[in-house]
Amino acid sequence: MPEATIRIDLSAPYRVEDQPARYQSVWLLARIWHAQRSGEGSVPASAVRGAFPAAANLRMLVSRAFADFARWDVAVGWGADTRRDPAAANPAQRSRGPFWIAAASARRLRFIANGRSLGPAALARHLGFGAAVQPQPTPAAPDGVGYVMRDMAFWSELTQAMRSAQDGYAGARGSAVAESFRTAQRSAADGFQQALALLKESLAWRRCGRLEQSRAALRRFDRLARAGDINATMPTFAAMAHVVRAWERYTRGDNDGARAGLAALRADAELGLVVRYNPRLRFEVMNLEALLYKAEAMRAAQAGSAPPAQSAQRALDAFAGALQAAYEADSVDAVQHAAANIGLCLWLFWQRGLIDAARTLSAEAVQRQAMRWLGLSEWICDRFGVGGGTAWNAIFLLRIARGSSGPDAPQTGKTPGSRTSAAAASMTAFRRQRPLSVADAIDALRPFHAPFAPAKGFVRWSAVAAFALEDHDAGHVRLGPLQLANLLLESAWYLTHEHGATAKACAAVERLATQLPSLRAAERKFFALEIRGLPPELRDAAAEAARRRR
Repeated sequence: MPEATIRIDLSAPYRVEDQPARYQSVWLLARIWHAQRSGEGSVPASAVRGAFPAAANLRMLVSRAFADFARWDVAVGWGADTRRDPAAANPAQRSRGPFWIAAASARRLRFIANGRSLGPAALARHLGFGAAVQPQPTPAAPDGVGYVMRDMAFWSELTQAMRSAQDGYAGARGSAVAESFRTAQRSAADGFQQALALLKESLAWRRCGRLEQSRAALRRFDRLARAGDINATMPTFAAMAHVVRAWERYTRGDNDGARAGLAALRADAELGLVVRYNPRLRFEVMNLEALLYKAEAMRAAQAGSAPPAQSAQRALDAFAGALQAAYEADSVDAVQHAAANIGLCLWLFWQRGLIDAARTLSAEAVQRQAMRWLGLSEWICDRFGVGGGTAWNAIFLLRIARGSSGPDAPQTGKTPGSRTSAAAASMTAFRRQRPLSVADAIDALRPFHAPFAPAKGFVRWSAVAAFALEDHDAGHVRLGPLQLANLLLESAWYLTHEHGATAKACAAVERLATQLPSLRAAERKFFALEIRGLPPELRDAAAEAARRRR
């Protein structure tokens, strides 16, 4: 009787037979299975070390993986003798590899992602290890006259797509940007042009939240690369493909996979140099690394473990490096992204006690400096015409202006799970809180205060939120579900603080409650905590709206 099939789900979070599984163990098993099925045979230890260069102890990583293999009832072998029974091998030498699996054992494994079975090629694309790089033919001498005499349709389409991208990626506009890169790709006359358009298309789909389309464009790029249609003297494409894959994993919640992809890129002898010497690529890598460190710091803080100051410090270090790379690359769009991230993280980390634990800096000093970084980002968007169609800078300003109030404020003597703001006890207590005034905020934003005009709502904070919501509701911009939920939260908070439980305040929190099902679980948890920090009248309105929706 044949042995039972073992189902391995590569959709984050990774699971084996519906049980949670470590990313490193799943990756190693997948890599060994791929080697057996593709005829490669075995996986050398150097391949594992290259995939996880940040692992301080390869032997520990391998030991944990083999313990998982035993728990999953998968027989994996190691060493040069592939005929030896794995049970008879000496575990002391195991981390030296190479690693292999017998054909009969390999047939028991079924890898799936998003409900679909993956063959060797699809598995390699999904996890990013791929086949070995094929030798490239020596390029022919360039024909400069012939090249510049070509039809200019591709360059025209690509330039228009890049101009659209500069206007922003929010909502329907993001789809239009991605489609414009696809149109350019159809006009491509050579491998370079195709690859360039495909990578830009993949990034555009990711930025507007369409992950399946992003992966599809990346798969087309991979096929182009394997066919040898991209000149070997252009390793920037291969490096950027690593970055795009890492972003895609991060966006779908696979932080371990994203981190491993970036580590493999940095460890590659050739591509690591591309990251070092290409400032635009260096920005993309450091910006994503910073976001991964930020997520790690905030997750640990919310879990109530020891303050993860090291992750917070690494996040700010990486954001600082990303800012420098953005200026070096002359990319104002990259600069405004880095500045916005620095502003928000500076305040969040200080508020959580992850930086400046001795409190040598005052809350007001950190609050104002965080706002200045956001002011720089918004000033760039306003003066250079980039980053349009999003409300993140307004959301971050509104959040920081609240100061150390609400459920996100440091609470001594309480565990994170029991944090509830004292201001939520009554309307009177809630309205006694003192957020930074609009006038003081604009003063803090100097010399980047020009975009924050009364015509944009900067007369009171509730008007700032209302202005952004009206833009969305009128169809001038299309905000994603997470941005919309954040704006509704800030609108409800400031309307209540300024005027009490008015009809407008209740309408905002009711609309927020009906918006929550469109968010991810971790995002819903954040908003549920924030709603609990509002006065009872607002909490009741949110609960009633949620009941009506059900």
